[in-house]
Amino acid sequence: DLEGVAKTLNERPRKTLGFKTPAEAMNELLLSVITGVATAG
Repeated sequence: DLEGVAKTLNERPRKTLGFKTPAEAMNELLLSVITGVATAG
């Protein structure tokens, strides 16, 4: 089904993301933003 294909593609590591999955890259980005805001104050 289409949802299964989307899940498979979204869980695939990407060369452009340093061989991280999109979710891993997003988590790193969010953590860096949260940490940056927390330490800027």
